[in-house]
Amino acid sequence: MSQIGDRQKILLIGVTGGTGGNVIKGFLEQEVTNLRAITRKIDLNRPSLAKMNDAGIELVEANLDDENSLIPAFAGISAVYCHATSQDSAKPSPLEVERAKRVAQAAKQANVQHFVYNSAGGADRNSGIIHIEQKYQVEQILKQAGLPTTMLRACLFMEEFWKKYTRPSILKGSFLFAIQPDRPLHLITTKDMGRIAAYVIKHPAQYIGKEIELAGDVLTPKQMAEAFSKAQGKKVVYKQTSPWIFLLLFQRELFALIQWYRKKGYQADVAHLRQEFSGLLTTFSEFLEETNWANPGLTYENL
Repeated sequence: MSQIGDRQKILLIGVTGGTGGNVIKGFLEQEVTNLRAITRKIDLNRPSLAKMNDAGIELVEANLDDENSLIPAFAGISAVYCHATSQDSAKPSPLEVERAKRVAQAAKQANVQHFVYNSAGGADRNSGIIHIEQKYQVEQILKQAGLPTTMLRACLFMEEFWKKYTRPSILKGSFLFAIQPDRPLHLITTKDMGRIAAYVIKHPAQYIGKEIELAGDVLTPKQMAEAFSKAQGKKVVYKQTSPWIFLLLFQRELFALIQWYRKKGYQADVAHLRQEFSGLLTTFSEFLEETNWANPGLTYENL
C-alpha cells in the first residue's frame, strides 16, 4: 500500500449487514486484507460474521452508541471505511448523526490518517431528501473533526433491483418503476464501493480531501429493461408507474426520493469514473450476469 503500511489496520464500520458483505468482497479483491470490522457482538453462528472470520478479518466488539467501546476498536488503526452508522432505509434514523459524532471523535483521538465515508450522491446539492441530507451532515461532522477524508457519494445500488418488491415482477416480464422511460439512472454495486474504497485508501495522496459521486453505469429504465431481457432470455417490458402510489401507502420518504429521481437525480460522470477507476466498476449487464439474475431460486439474501 502506498503511504499506509501493510501491517497497519483498516477499520470497517457498518459492514455486517446485507450490503456489507459485498463491500468486504471488494476490499479482498483489491488484496487489502489487513482489516478489522466492528460488530456489536462476536457471534460466529451469524453467517456474515463467520464469513469475515474465515476470510481472516479481525472482529472486534464495539457499539456505536458507546464511545468508550470505540477506543479499543480504533487502537492501531491507520484508515477507516465507514459504510454506515445506521441501517439503510428511506426513513433515516436519528441515531445516524449522533453515532457519526462518536466515530469522528474516536478516529480523531486515534490519529486516523484517512477516513473514507460512504455518503450519497447529491449530498452537496440541497436535495431536500432527508436521508441524503443526513449523509451530508455526517460528512460535515467528519470534516469539522479535522479528519483527512474522502467522501464516496454512492448513486443507486444495483442490488436494490434484487429486492422482493422489484425482482419478482421483472422475472415475469414487467419492469415497474416510477421514473420516466428515458430518464437516466446512475447505478453502482456495493462490491464496487469496496473496490473503490480500497483503491482510494491505497492512494491517499490522490484522494484525501476529495468528494466523488460514484456510479459504474448510467441507463434509462428502457435500457435497463433491455438488459433484463437479455439476461433472462425473454422480453421484459418497462411500465412506468405513478409515484403517487407511495403517498397512498404512507411512504412519504420514498415518494420524495422518487420525485427527486424524476426531476433532479444523480450527476456522476460515469465516463470519467470508468477511466479513472479502470477495471473497478461494474456495468449493469455485468452485474446481472455476475449475480446470476435469471435464476429464480436465488434471492437478495444470496448476494
